[in-house]
Amino acid sequence: MTDQYPRRKLVDSTGSYGVNAVINAANTNDRFKLLEDDTVFPANLKNPIHPLFYQLAGDRQLKLALRLASHFLLHDRTVEFFVPLLYGREMQDIRTTKSFLCDPLVYASKAKAAQHLAAVRQALQCLAKHVVISFVHPGQKQIYACTQAVDMAPSLTSRCCKVFQRRRSPTISMSDNFLQFYKDPHGYAQASRCAQFRHDFLFATTLVHEVVHAVGVMRRGNLVEPHYRIEHPETEWGYAWENFMFGSILNPQKRDSPGTYLLMRKVWADAKVAAENGGKEYCDVSMSWIAQWFRTETWNIVAERGPTAIALPTTHFKMRTDHKLGAWVVSSEDLAVRKDMEELNARWRRSKGAQDIIHWERRTAAELQTSNVPAPLRIRVALKPSAILKSVLPPDSRAGIKQPPSICGMPPPMTTPLVAAYRSSSTCAVKRKRQVQIDNDCEESSQDVKRSRL
Repeated sequence: MTDQYPRRKLVDSTGSYGVNAVINAANTNDRFKLLEDDTVFPANLKNPIHPLFYQLAGDRQLKLALRLASHFLLHDRTVEFFVPLLYGREMQDIRTTKSFLCDPLVYASKAKAAQHLAAVRQALQCLAKHVVISFVHPGQKQIYACTQAVDMAPSLTSRCCKVFQRRRSPTISMSDNFLQFYKDPHGYAQASRCAQFRHDFLFATTLVHEVVHAVGVMRRGNLVEPHYRIEHPETEWGYAWENFMFGSILNPQKRDSPGTYLLMRKVWADAKVAAENGGKEYCDVSMSWIAQWFRTETWNIVAERGPTAIALPTTHFKMRTDHKLGAWVVSSEDLAVRKDMEELNARWRRSKGAQDIIHWERRTAAELQTSNVPAPLRIRVALKPSAILKSVLPPDSRAGIKQPPSICGMPPPMTTPLVAAYRSSSTCAVKRKRQVQIDNDCEESSQDVKRSRL
């Protein structure tokens, strides 16, 4: 279906050096439809906007993005992500001292699960009364958004969520680069359908990413987060939500251009593990995959079967930074990509007098869909008590211990293999940030955690 009025479409450019030039060369003439796809259908979301986002709903241009953000908080199969954040006990792996949340839904009856989901919905309604969302200048670090913990005002009422603490409340600061594109008469309004979808998708997912951190502030009074699950690579609940929802972390490219340029994705993995397996892999994300999230048919599937029912984007090419080679390694089945990579590499060598900057690897279509690192699980797994004991107890401590029936139930204190971990409160106004960076593998402190994007 074509638009009623012609709109400006983005075109790729390979004139500069860097990661964007490599991506653009791989997608020469938009061969993989990462920017424009005239076959995608228009949006048909008609759902109401969640009360969390009422303070932004006055801007007509934001309506579609807010409807998408609301869908992430609308269905039982998406709301269930928040149950461990609010009702999961914080546990500690005895061997590694790694703190993580148990999932009360693992062994819950249908009635108990329904009770938890209803309580989450009430908590989100309560959060809507205590969170402040604003747009701020991103500064030189190009932060997309950040969440802060501040002194609470107004105070919680007795009818609000009982598990929320009553000292601190969250503020969410969104980059005003989002708003500038929405407000610019030559920006969002004149952009193509696909360009609008990309901007709305990034804004909506960034907003809900920060809502996840805001829930943590209300529950814990700080931004010191344990691992969402024991196998997760880092203590970042926003990333945990993206992994739950999309099976990967999505990153925009070419941040110096108006709006939202094409998206790439990566498996959420420990930096050291990724380095040992050749480096973090970034894969292309087609417009058809992004556009489906603006259709009620997609959300009907999610509501019934959960987000894992939506297939991951088909990978046409992937790239990684190989520190041993000192070069980008680009993989694809398409020989045209190889030709364009060789041309770009030759052009850079002539102009910079350097060694090979780009290496090519041919991979079959099936091989491209497989990551070089294991992806964190997205589904709930009911581990047997014996398996849990094996994972958290020293070998000499396992024999003769009566196994509890539920790790997230309330077994007698003398029989439980895990112990609660109590974390010290953070200082005032600590932040969780969503920051634009390229392949940043550095460790961040728990007091000022930055969210990286490719």
